[in-house]
Amino acid sequence: MLAEERNRRQKELEKEIYQLSERLLQADENRRVALELLDIYKGDFRHSYSDFFPIIIEISKDDTKYNLEYLSENMEAIRQYIEENYIQGKDEFNEIRAHIYKLCDHLNLEIGRWSYYSQYEQKINDSTLQAVSTTQALKKAEEELKEASEKAGSMQTELIAVLSIFAAIVITFSGGFSVFGNIMESIGSAQHYEMVVLVAIIGALALFDTIFMLMYLVSKIINRNIYARCMTKDCTCDTRKCGGIRRLRKRLPYVFYFNIFSIVGIIVDCVVWLMDIKGIL
Repeated sequence: MLAEERNRRQKELEKEIYQLSERLLQADENRRVALELLDIYKGDFRHSYSDFFPIIIEISKDDTKYNLEYLSENMEAIRQYIEENYIQGKDEFNEIRAHIYKLCDHLNLEIGRWSYYSQYEQKINDSTLQAVSTTQALKKAEEELKEASEKAGSMQTELIAVLSIFAAIVITFSGGFSVFGNIMESIGSAQHYEMVVLVAIIGALALFDTIFMLMYLVSKIINRNIYARCMTKDCTCDTRKCGGIRRLRKRLPYVFYFNIFSIVGIIVDCVVWLMDIKGIL
């Protein structure tokens, strides 16, 4: 048989295999397919076994209309039909009976090889996915460990800074009272108006604002907010419309009103003192 004719019949056989994988044959269709195979195999045609595996791979794809189970069941039905024809003493398909047996065996071998290949490929894919997942988890754990280490180092620095500022607060508080006591002793003969002014300036404004400034530094270091919540609707504290004094009154009312009352007290005391000097009182 010429090579050109052999190639033509091989193409016809491949076309027949694709058709057999599209759907299950009806019982009355087995003879038609057997006759088509007889026309292909007559004249001592031998199929190319090496061409079957690419066909099986193509049929097994999910995005095609083919199905390997259809192919297996249809080939088995055709083989049984030819076998029954032989048992009944008919010699219509005797010429291709051995070829059909080999065709069924070769296709089943390739289907089995594809099944083993698919299982092996699936295991490789699963292992790859597991390796990727493990790598990602390890990378995430390393990032978390690095973040925790940086946070621990930062916390140590912040702790030292906070303790230092608290120590400064204690020293400021105790030192302020000590200075305040010494001043009170030195101005024992001063008038009560002068004493009120000194108490307001030294004790209230200087000491209170210094301690608050240190507390504000602590809040910045430990990333905590000491501002009061703005209770007004449509808060504009973060815009230019809200000036410094207004923002201070809304967000730090205790500091604002304490200083206002202290300043008002100093002004009232100075006015009364001046009136006393002028002899108005």
